[in-house]
Amino acid sequence: MSGLCLLACFALGGGLTQTAAAPGPPSAADRDRDGYPDAAELVGQDRANFADWFAAVAESQYYGMNADWKPEDRDCGGLLRYAFTNALMPHDAAWFAKFRYLPRPKLGPVQAFSYPLPVISRSVFRVAGGAYQSGDIGAGKLVGRTGVQYLSTYSMVRVSRDMQQARRGDLLIFIRPGQRSYHSMVYLGDGKVVYHTGASPAEGGEVRLLTVQSLLRYAERAFHPASSNPSFLGVYRWKIAD
Repeated sequence: MSGLCLLACFALGGGLTQTAAAPGPPSAADRDRDGYPDAAELVGQDRANFADWFAAVAESQYYGMNADWKPEDRDCGGLLRYAFTNALMPHDAAWFAKFRYLPRPKLGPVQAFSYPLPVISRSVFRVAGGAYQSGDIGAGKLVGRTGVQYLSTYSMVRVSRDMQQARRGDLLIFIRPGQRSYHSMVYLGDGKVVYHTGASPAEGGEVRLLTVQSLLRYAERAFHPASSNPSFLGVYRWKIAD
């Protein structure tokens, strides 16, 4: 190696310099074959962080619906989608300004990534089974908007039909008898749930906050979160946080 080359290749400390390689795109690998690339799934403390913020955003809409939650999306599934994406957005001053009242989350925000998600961007809800493949978004297997039936079937996992197993940020899924339509509630912890009634704004649809005990005593039996109720499909959890 010539002296000129040595001068060019050695740093002041006397070692060879090495140019750092530019980071590549996140991997699309889906090692657990749950339909989501591993890069778009949460691990460790981030799982609890996401669940805490997801529940807080959902609860906030009981006190006052945000203007950017579009009227056409205001139903029980729409509340899940809205809380999901907002729990993962960067929580800057503009984000906080959207809320009339946001129950203060107990945990910090998600650290690993923010919405739009790595690899899948805004197509965060699955509507078909199978492991993640690079062509899934183009094939319509991952979308930005879908209903409770598809959310619970492909974007969530069932934890149990026992309410004692529910954690803050989990989902309670029901099927409406005779209609084959689905209904959802967000479990807030401490024996409370929040949900949208499902009716359109013109029909008086609203977000309600109730205790589980109130549901068991007063609500239509089809929406009792109890294992004895065949319409209660169970406690579910988002795949990205499971």
